[in-house]
Amino acid sequence: MRTRGLAFLLLSTVVLLSGCAHYTSPKSMPGVDLKAVGAFSRSFSVDLINNQPDASQQIYGGIGGHTYYANYNEWTQFLVDHLGAELNKRGASVSSESLMKLKIKLSDFALIQGMWVVRINMKVALEIPGKNWKKEWVVTDTSGWSGGRAMGSTLYRIIEKIMQDPEIMDLLQPKQ
Repeated sequence: MRTRGLAFLLLSTVVLLSGCAHYTSPKSMPGVDLKAVGAFSRSFSVDLINNQPDASQQIYGGIGGHTYYANYNEWTQFLVDHLGAELNKRGASVSSESLMKLKIKLSDFALIQGMWVVRINMKVALEIPGKNWKKEWVVTDTSGWSGGRAMGSTLYRIIEKIMQDPEIMDLLQPKQ
C-alpha cells in the first residue's frame, strides 16, 4: 500500500512539473462595422501577401506550467483573409492580379496574464515593395474571458488600424 502511495505521489509530481503545451490557432474574430470604417472614397485593387515565412510553432507565453505556442504564418494568413474580406466589403478589389502589393507579417506575440484580464501583443509589419515603403507597430488588446478572445480582438484592432490609417490608405488608393 505504501509503495502504491509513493508511486502515485511521484507520478503526480512529474505530471504537475512537466506542464502543458497549448497550440493556438485562429478560429474567429468579429468583423469591422461599416460605422467604424466606412466605404472607401476611391476604388482600388490590392494583392494582400502573407509575408511571414516562419510556419513553426513559436512560444509566446507561459503561465504556471502552461506554455502557449502560435504559428505566425497561420495567424498572418488568417489576418490576410479577414483584411481582404473587410476591404472587399468597402469597395476594394483584392486580387493576386493587382499591381499594388501589400505584404503583411505578424510576429513577436506576447501573452501577459493580469489579475482579471489577458493581454495579447502582436507585432505587425507592412510593406509595399513597389513604393519602397515599410511600417511596423505593436498592437495590443485584452480580454477578461480568454487568451483566444484577446488574440481575436487584437487582430480586429490591426484590421481597423490599417483601414483607418490615412498614410496606408493613401498609398493603396490611386491618385485621380
